[in-house]
Amino acid sequence: MSVSVAILGCGWLGSALKAHLQADYKTLCITKEIEANIRHGAYRCDTCVIGIPPKGDHLAHLRQHLAQLSTQTHILFLSSISYYNGKEEVVRAERLLKHTFPDAVILRLGGLMGYDRIAGKYTAGKMLPANSMTRYIHRDDAVGIIERIIAVQLRGATLNLLAPIQRVKKSLYTHNARRFGFAQTHFLSEEVVHTPMPPSTLPKILNYRFKRPDVLTFW
Repeated sequence: MSVSVAILGCGWLGSALKAHLQADYKTLCITKEIEANIRHGAYRCDTCVIGIPPKGDHLAHLRQHLAQLSTQTHILFLSSISYYNGKEEVVRAERLLKHTFPDAVILRLGGLMGYDRIAGKYTAGKMLPANSMTRYIHRDDAVGIIERIIAVQLRGATLNLLAPIQRVKKSLYTHNARRFGFAQTHFLSEEVVHTPMPPSTLPKILNYRFKRPDVLTFW
């Protein structure tokens, strides 16, 4: 019998993950409608990837979905590195998850980039208060790492998902503006603000090699 993977939150990352996994797994998306999911047996899955954004009634929705899952379900929770900035919604969601599923895998993702998500595109022509290092990961690597976690059934880990080679925002944004023809992003200060960030380290058991290790080559 094939392993079933349910994805709660089939947005930009979730839909790509579903497309990538469906050749080897029975894969489906879980909608916001609890009763409809129950009727379709969506919660009777081996692995559940949770990737709903922390906004609105996020915690209430998360709690309702978690209540439908078996305690034996392999849970992968897509969180954010904004956890380290103390973003309340992210911190509270992780706490709720770990209280309910202590063996869940928490993935604190950097900014998801690649394809039509181009660094510098969304700040084109704007003035930013400070220059800093990027904190990005390519969508293909996020999908690849999730696939490996499911394959080896890793449990109980909290991982930071960032490309190994980050760049100063001004240099990357300028590079992309010239390449793709959008306006430059401007910075009030040339000084690079360095914010401490735990490294992106993956367990050896995953045996994962980044497809896009350098943010400069994401596009």
